[in-house]
Amino acid sequence: MRDEVRFTMQTPWADITWQRPVMPGRQRPELDLGRIASILVARVGERCDKSIPAGGPVPQLELSIRPALGKEAYSIEDAPGGMRIAGSDWRGVLYGAGRLLRESSYETGFVPARLRVRSAPRASLRGMYYAAHFFNWYHMAPQHDILRYTEDLALWGINAIGTIFPIIDLKGWDDPRTGAGIRQLQGIFSAARETGLQVCLLDGNVGFEDSPRQLRAAPVPDPLGRHGNLGNTLCPSNPEALELLLSIRRGLFELLSDVGLDFVCLWPYDEGGCGCPKCAPWGANGYLTFSRELAGLARQYFPNLKVILSTWTFDTPPQGEWEGLSRALVADGDWVDYIMAAAHDDFPRYPLEHGVPGSKPLLDFPEISMWGLGPWGGMGATPLPRRFQRVWNQARHVLDGGFPYSEGIYEDINKVIYSQFFWDPDQPAEQTLRRYAAYEFSPRVVDDVLRIVELIESNHTEAALHSQANLVAAEEAYELATQVDARLPDRVRKSWRWRILFLRTLLDHERYRLAGPGPWPPARWNLRWKDVLRGSTMAQTAMRELAEIYHCPKDAKRADRYHYEFVHPPLAQEGN
Repeated sequence: MRDEVRFTMQTPWADITWQRPVMPGRQRPELDLGRIASILVARVGERCDKSIPAGGPVPQLELSIRPALGKEAYSIEDAPGGMRIAGSDWRGVLYGAGRLLRESSYETGFVPARLRVRSAPRASLRGMYYAAHFFNWYHMAPQHDILRYTEDLALWGINAIGTIFPIIDLKGWDDPRTGAGIRQLQGIFSAARETGLQVCLLDGNVGFEDSPRQLRAAPVPDPLGRHGNLGNTLCPSNPEALELLLSIRRGLFELLSDVGLDFVCLWPYDEGGCGCPKCAPWGANGYLTFSRELAGLARQYFPNLKVILSTWTFDTPPQGEWEGLSRALVADGDWVDYIMAAAHDDFPRYPLEHGVPGSKPLLDFPEISMWGLGPWGGMGATPLPRRFQRVWNQARHVLDGGFPYSEGIYEDINKVIYSQFFWDPDQPAEQTLRRYAAYEFSPRVVDDVLRIVELIESNHTEAALHSQANLVAAEEAYELATQVDARLPDRVRKSWRWRILFLRTLLDHERYRLAGPGPWPPARWNLRWKDVLRGSTMAQTAMRELAEIYHCPKDAKRADRYHYEFVHPPLAQEGN
């Protein structure tokens, strides 16, 4: 029997106890029961400064590992003197701690929920993709904010974080920005590791900006404008270009050797693709050849790594990519562990109607950040629970998780909705939203928050699809948010989660009021709102607050004008 050391953390509301096995010669893991206890204590302390009413013994909260519960599962149960959170592993205990936090009371001091529950996730890979580039929140936030936010998502059941090496922004290894890009990537992965999560690198046939022109990929057919390409992709059918692509990855993998990789997600378009005769049709030919090469190289550095093959925007067009992929994986599919299916709107039909190529587990890549609004997040929170429930219902019976695409923290509600879809596919988005509102705001305002979100989403959808808005609905949302704001505890009223939701109602009210009910003339990504709101002092004040929340740098617009306009509030003083 191995020796164990018992620890106790005394808090105003409970004595938290756990045991850790003595493992001579082994490093302490990034996540352990002591760190989970610290996260618990920190979250409770942020929500209230009062303990349980005095007069009785201090309750006991035991944290323990019980592998028999099943992978990443947890139970919350009675224990001598209090309760016990047991998990199949450290992550299971963390998920149980998150459940306890969400269902406890903070209104008159912390009162732990008297839960008797056992729960296990249905999806095996419950990720979140941080699109860390273009001066968005992930690009600019301090490391401690990245860590804190990653902890918050983990408490909702996430078990993996994905991101990119922002090679499309860099001229080469000697570019002064490259070191910052590496540190950013390492920082995001380190935050995931410290929280006990797996890490995933998303990658395609992309080179540095200074890659020789003769090695560049040919454009792919894209009559619908869906694939995206900034021009830095290289042709993997060209031996010199292939060697350059792999050489860059060798350097990157060496720099990631300390933090490690659990997954690599191979990406076909945006960024990726080549339309030359040797690579076409890309999704069923050149893409697969390059992906096999890259997967093999990655496994030389990370032997236990799993490969996710994305099919993002397959067949939109060129046609036949799904069918070609299916044939290829029947002949040679052992190198692939997951297939990821995603598009801009509805879930792709092919895997629903014909089965998943290679009979692999299927992952989702839902777009939760950009749909129907520009600048993305520039008006505050973007909750779209009805939209995501509709899309989720199309494929929930075949999905084994996924990586929602995130450009920032403004879609925090959407992330939580998907985290719960992955944990329990049958849990409605509305139920998750109710739990979110009770935990992050107050149980007393849940119905009002749901009504606010309903009004925001209704006008968001009308503006996106029909270029018009319901001014009465916008007025109601703003008035209701103002009433809720007056009822919230001071700490909640000042929290960024509430502020981005409140400011969304204010900015919707201002822009729809000033623009009129519509229909409005078309404009790319709704960027007309920067002109509509330019003369509104109220709107400009609200957007300056959002810019502070998002860590918007004042000089970023000069560095990357094109992308900056899509991810930051359109402040008037920044000019045209």
